[in-house]
Amino acid sequence: MLETLVVLLIVLPLIGVLVNTFFVRRGRAAGLIASGVMLAAFGVALALFSSLLGLPGEERVIDFTLYQWIQAGPLSVPFGLRLDPLSMVMVLLITGVGTLIHIFSIGYMAHDHRPVRYFVYLNLFVSSMLILVLANNYLLLFLGWEGVGLCSYLLIGHNFERREARDASLKAFVMNRIGDLGLMVAILLIYNAFGTLVFAEVFERALEVLPARQVAFLGGLALPSVIAFAMLVGVTGKSAQIPLFVWLPDAMAGPTPASALIHAATMVTSGVYLIARSHEIFALTPAISNFTAILGALTAFVAASIAIGQYDIKKVLAYSTVSQLGFMVAAVGMGAYVAGMFHLLTHGVFKALLFLAAGSVIHGTHETQDMRKMGGLRRAMPVTFWTYMAGTLALAGIFPFAGFWSKDEIVGHAWGHGFRGIAILLIITAMLTAFYMGRQIFLVFWGTQRDHSYHPHESERIMTVPLMILAVGAVLAGFMNFPFFHGLGSFLEPVFVGEEPEPFNLPLAVLTVVLALAALGVAYLVYGRRTWRKTFRDPLQPYLGVFFEGFETAWGSDAYVRSFIRPFNGIARFLARVVDPRGIDGLVNGTARLVGLGGRGLRLSQSGYLRSYTMVFLVGVVAVIAYFGFAALP
Repeated sequence: MLETLVVLLIVLPLIGVLVNTFFVRRGRAAGLIASGVMLAAFGVALALFSSLLGLPGEERVIDFTLYQWIQAGPLSVPFGLRLDPLSMVMVLLITGVGTLIHIFSIGYMAHDHRPVRYFVYLNLFVSSMLILVLANNYLLLFLGWEGVGLCSYLLIGHNFERREARDASLKAFVMNRIGDLGLMVAILLIYNAFGTLVFAEVFERALEVLPARQVAFLGGLALPSVIAFAMLVGVTGKSAQIPLFVWLPDAMAGPTPASALIHAATMVTSGVYLIARSHEIFALTPAISNFTAILGALTAFVAASIAIGQYDIKKVLAYSTVSQLGFMVAAVGMGAYVAGMFHLLTHGVFKALLFLAAGSVIHGTHETQDMRKMGGLRRAMPVTFWTYMAGTLALAGIFPFAGFWSKDEIVGHAWGHGFRGIAILLIITAMLTAFYMGRQIFLVFWGTQRDHSYHPHESERIMTVPLMILAVGAVLAGFMNFPFFHGLGSFLEPVFVGEEPEPFNLPLAVLTVVLALAALGVAYLVYGRRTWRKTFRDPLQPYLGVFFEGFETAWGSDAYVRSFIRPFNGIARFLARVVDPRGIDGLVNGTARLVGLGGRGLRLSQSGYLRSYTMVFLVGVVAVIAYFGFAALP
């Protein structure tokens, strides 16, 4: 029975894909069908969650094989699914938040010219992510991994008439392929070491097999370190860490609800999930784990600084996502797997809220995204404003909102386990987060409207209801792992065996809240008290100078991408203009021409006259007799 429900989780969104692809032509009908199957999937997820809660901790695993997927010599890979507490919390996030995003999309995409295609891609995205988190082996996980990559490409490029959307989708696809190469290497190394890719078999023998193995062609490096580093390369692409984070802000070219799905509940969280799922391997290589934590903390800080200089309402949230993913990667790198997953869940809720609320702002201001053209919207859009405030306070880590509890748990773990430098960097990042979110709130909702080319209005109820539900989640989600309750930690304990609950560090919590409130206060003094009429020049620009220019240009990250890509573009042009037409096409076409010439030569001998054929026959007979006659001579 439970196995059937697990399969149904994946099948339901696929039903939406098939029905909308072949039978639906109207956008609203497609939205209702897509949202209906998502709501059904969320109901199935709740039923499975209830069933797991009723089981003893050690029995909270449903692992089964549907059929033998690949059988080629010694390679045997099942199409198998695994539902345990770790995948269960991911499923709840994906289906729960995904359902609200689908419902919001019905209103947001009402006037889009390709709504059916959009909802097909959205359902396919969710199904791919569910395959990723429910897979019981690395190859099936990789199938879901590539599926979400493909769907992100399709959704980012939904409005492919715009060059910006085409370029952004291609950039996301290429940058993720670079990271995916690392994951492929890790999978090959795991199979070479274990002869299997099934999680249960790999992790059961990891301590026995991996420590004794080395990679000879890499100078004898320990195999666990090589596998973990290769996985980390995949994580930097999918979860947008330095240096492969540059694709994610450009992904804002897609429809805003799709951005919410990519940045909150699905694609970008898959890298964090991969590390958490493979924690037995990372535990065998402290050096790579520490490097992972440092990389995450640096990414969090750099992305937060860039967000300060952005004017596009969605790009601020995009860099915020990169920064918060850095918190999660730092957490799992330090071994704080429960804290990392806790922040993944709370962030999924309040970041989906912020993106959808930003979509409501864009919808209500007739596609305006530049915050310099906004102002005073809290009066015209009260529901959007108050829900946006809830998301902002959660992201800023203000008590008692969800972000306070999860972010504090990560910082507390870093401080209490000897990662003082990382803890300080994360505290500074949290303060920057509060500042740039305050800047956004005051530019968008405070003051007076700076551009009167549009008339702002509140969004329809089908869009505001999901905002209100997520706003409640932004307040309450933090209590799922309340310091004196540790509900999430207890639920995940069978997966992360031996991880002790993080004690609540009250002085540190008070410090982070005070600093966040101070940052919000500074943002109000800089952006909230002044009224701009038509023009806007950031007040920080004259004081920060070159630093603010770095914030605006993302510290030249696009320049390094261009410098990396330009040589390859030159090589590609040479191949396309010279090698392809003259080499490959020349070889193929030259062979065809040679055969044609030979055919024309043979055709000359086919005159159609009997006397010609008789003459050829006689010449042949004479030649054969002469050959054997001369051969018989002594």
